[in-house]
Amino acid sequence: MSDVKITVRPNGPYRVEGVVKLVDAEGREWDLSTKPAFSLCRCGASVNKPFCDGTHSKLGFQAAEAAVSKEDGGQAPPSTKM
Repeated sequence: MSDVKITVRPNGPYRVEGVVKLVDAEGREWDLSTKPAFSLCRCGASVNKPFCDGTHSKLGFQAAEAAVSKEDGGQAPPSTKM
């Protein structure tokens, strides 16, 4: 299995790096064979959904969520170790 990295960009998209399978709500798979990395829209305003087209920067998108550790009263992200 290859490594996949997803980076949450501050007030921006989710950046996905690695080999992944992306399937839409109808079960159709996107061909990502030529894309070693891509960004997924998080603001909801992209005209190229599910991919980011940079619209978030024009809108001044502000992300409401941030990862919070359990020690700070939030829930820790789930472990990725198997």
